Amino acid sequence: MRIKIGRDIERYIKSRVHKFFLKQDDFTIISNNCWGTFMYKKFGLPYNSPFINLMMFGPDYIDMLENFSIDLLSQITFIEQEKSKHIDELKKLGIFGAKYPIGLLFGKYELHFLHYTTIEDAREKWFRRLKRINPKKMVFKFSDGDKFEENMAQRFDNLIFKNKVCFVSKKYPELKSMVSLKKFQNNNRVHDEWKNANKEFNALDFFNHIQTNEKVFHEN
Repeated sequence: MRIKIGRDIERYIKSRVHKFFLKQDDFTIISNNCWGTFMYKKFGLPYNSPFINLMMFGPDYIDMLENFSIDLLSQITFIEQEKSKHIDELKKLGIFGAKYPIGLLFGKYELHFLHYTTIEDAREKWFRRLKRINPKKMVFKFSDGDKFEENMAQRFDNLIFKNKVCFVSKKYPELKSMVSLKKFQNNNRVHDEWKNANKEFNALDFFNHIQTNEKVFHEN
């Protein structure tokens, strides 16, 4: 118990220090995994995004970003795990049969709420955090994780979003939004980029230079 309390105090102090140097704290992070969750924790910020403690497979995520609108995010339903189009990948990851909710955006894009136990909890937190989105300061993050395909790097780089970053194991010198992590250069994907990207990516500098979006991501 004392060790846990000590670690909690240490994390709190670190977050206060990180937050002190942060020039803006009202940004929204859209992420394909828990990177956004860890960034909010790192800087001691509230979750200004519904994309917290969940995961999206590469094909769903990039397709969603190419058709992104905040209005789309309110169109969420839930499905049984057996109806997931990613069952083979769930089995490969060893999480098929795990009891967690799976959301479906716009009837297409699966949200795997890995750290939630009930649909009610996932839905309540999704809509609560959806209200906190700042459409003028949005960050879009991707990584070459689950079901990532080679062409997705170029597709992500082509997105009109100003504030975007993609962590990858390979080098893409021609793509500005890619950050290649040396630790995984012999792998086919990155892992835990929230703690393994510090040498190649300065999160504080990135968030301090967020550009305001001219386009507000609502459908007409």
